[in-house]
This record gives sequence, C-alpha cells and structure tokens, in this order.
Amino acid sequence: MPTIKEYKTFEEINLDLKILKVEKDLAFARFKKDLNETKESLKAENIVGEGPMRAFKILGAFSGPLKSAALTYLFKKIF
Repeated sequence: MPTIKEYKTFEEINLDLKILKVEKDLAFARFKKDLNETKESLKAENIVGEGPMRAFKILGAFSGPLKSAALTYLFKKIF
C-alpha cells in the first residue's frame, strides 16, 4: 500500500511535480518510439521480405499473358 507523502513547503511539491512531468514525458517518448517501431515492422516489405517484393516489381513491367504466366509460376513456387 502506497504511503501518503507529507509536504512541508511548496518547493517540495513543485519539485515532485517537475519529476513527475519528466517521467511522464519520458514514458510518452518511449511509447511513440515503440509505436513507430511497430508500424515499421508491420510494413509489407518487412513482413514479406525483399525477394518477393523484387519479383512483384519486376512483374509490374510485364503485361498481358506474360504477366499471368509469370504470376502463376511465382505462386506455384511460393505455395
């Protein structure tokens, strides 16, 4: 059970408030960093990997039946 702190002066209160603000700001900065890392890890390039992403970029240059054949071959190799 937390103990109740008794303050004798306003300076003690202000000091604790400053400390709490710094702790809050630090926690928020850590949260933002973790959120950005999570967003980055969930990007398609990071989930799929570079190999398939390169293949899809190359396939984007093809059109028509050639693209269909290449996609069919790629999916058979992957799955």
